[in-house]
Amino acid sequence: MAPKKISRKELLKEPDEFLTTSRRVLDYVRANPRAVTAIAVAVGVVVIVCLLGYAYLQYHKQQGHELFLKAHGEYRAATLAESAEKERWEKLLRTFDDLAKEYRSLLPGELAFLYGGHVAYRLQDYQGALERYTGMKSTKLVGEGLGGMVMYHMAMTRMAMKDFDAAASLFDQLAKDTNSPYRRESAASIAAIYDEMGKKKEAVQAYRQYLKMFPQAPDAPYVKARIARLSTEG
Repeated sequence: MAPKKISRKELLKEPDEFLTTSRRVLDYVRANPRAVTAIAVAVGVVVIVCLLGYAYLQYHKQQGHELFLKAHGEYRAATLAESAEKERWEKLLRTFDDLAKEYRSLLPGELAFLYGGHVAYRLQDYQGALERYTGMKSTKLVGEGLGGMVMYHMAMTRMAMKDFDAAASLFDQLAKDTNSPYRRESAASIAAIYDEMGKKKEAVQAYRQYLKMFPQAPDAPYVKARIARLSTEG
């Protein structure tokens, strides 16, 4: 059975929900002017606080960005200087550490943390460098694609600390990653570690694997000569 059609006249007799709700709101406003005023003031305060917070956050980000750029410029100048004084590097380390602390959750702070590791490494404070690089693993930068770079610097630091097993493990992960820009350097470092440890057989195998992976590597002549030398000694 088809549903009964409602005539236009009957529809017009139905109460308009919008008008009804509007009338109720107006009635409430007339009856409670103080409460409505208090609500309006509270909403206005919340909006102002949110706007001020957003403005401060943007200012904080911009300030951190400018301070990091200045510190990075000093880092580059010190790197290019052939005989940068130790005090210069120590001052730069303090600058990066302060930035990392002040802007911890922002990009300038994460970058400062990374460069603080670089400076600590230059100062041969390998434990300090490793702590900074390890701390980078939980940052947004690592999540956005810089994980390989941080791992490479961790491996280099482990190697400098003579922690060869840990260094070789990290280099091995990078060497197996076909998308890693540090693949060749990592494969070469594995062979160098075995060579440094006096493990001639393992070093020869690693050098041969390196040439297999990168036959046109710029250091191929040196690697071939090293294989020949180690094979003779072995």
